[in-house]
Amino acid sequence: MSIFHANAEQLELIDSFTRPLEELFPVARLHQPAHTDYDNWVTAAEFGWFGISLPEEAGGIGLSVVEEALLFAKFGRHLISPGFFGASLAAKTASLSGNNELAQRILGGEIPVAIARQAASGITLVDAEQAKFVLVLSAQGAALYPAEAITQRKLLDRTQWSIALESAPIPGNPIALASEEAIGADAKLLIAAQLTGIAAATLEMAVAYAQLRQQFGVAIGSFQAIKHYCTDMAMHVQAARDTLSFAAVAMAEGRSDYRFQAASALVVAIRAALFNTGKNIQIHGGMGFSAECDAHLFLKRAHVLETLAGGLKASRAALAHEHSIFGAAA
Repeated sequence: MSIFHANAEQLELIDSFTRPLEELFPVARLHQPAHTDYDNWVTAAEFGWFGISLPEEAGGIGLSVVEEALLFAKFGRHLISPGFFGASLAAKTASLSGNNELAQRILGGEIPVAIARQAASGITLVDAEQAKFVLVLSAQGAALYPAEAITQRKLLDRTQWSIALESAPIPGNPIALASEEAIGADAKLLIAAQLTGIAAATLEMAVAYAQLRQQFGVAIGSFQAIKHYCTDMAMHVQAARDTLSFAAVAMAEGRSDYRFQAASALVVAIRAALFNTGKNIQIHGGMGFSAECDAHLFLKRAHVLETLAGGLKASRAALAHEHSIFGAAA
């Protein structure tokens, strides 16, 4: 890797590593009410997608967080279930808790995992109906629970958000814990990676449609307003990619500012994804607001990932906190 970015070898490795994504997880699958990414859970585990940055002795592949960030950016493009993100963090949480057997069972696909976010009033579970374990993120870190330990679950939605959302009270004692200091930067980085993938995918969708759609006998991409929208979207993607890449390299090399860089990447990626998904719908015009178009799927997933991050306001506060700590240390 370079001082700022992944190198060509790492990029090529992830491209080859993720070739099955298009066949297994086309975005169009989300229009099918009965779809579930958990049908391909074991296949994903066999590809090694859950443990890419864990060492081989812990059951992982032994690559760095740079490759992991690149992988999850690809996941963002395909709107992969956040459960895949949950499995990666759950394996790390189990490993940090000294339970390597549990970590290896997660990495092997034996235990499907879902992800949730804790707030003051309870937790929000995402795509957790088929999960055996649930990893709950909070400001304090991550806690892993058996699914049966989370009771009084209430279904909030299964169709409008193209993924099941549930609420539940905060559960009791977890079977594995990881502090925010131990795993918080990993969580921020992987959420930022997925959001960066979403921002990039919607930029490409918008540009492709602007070249195809004609108005007054010319492509709408020739109109100044559309050019400005696409340019702004491209700048958001560049900013998100650069901050994500630098944060991943900083983490991989153990730099003193890696937590600040991960927090920066998350804030930039949230803003990029929300801006680009909204502008993509605008550029698609009336069709962009229809259920048949893929555009709304990206916007909704961006909001789900923002919720798992704790929200943009909380993410900005976390960034300010990391900046104050790093500034004082410097």
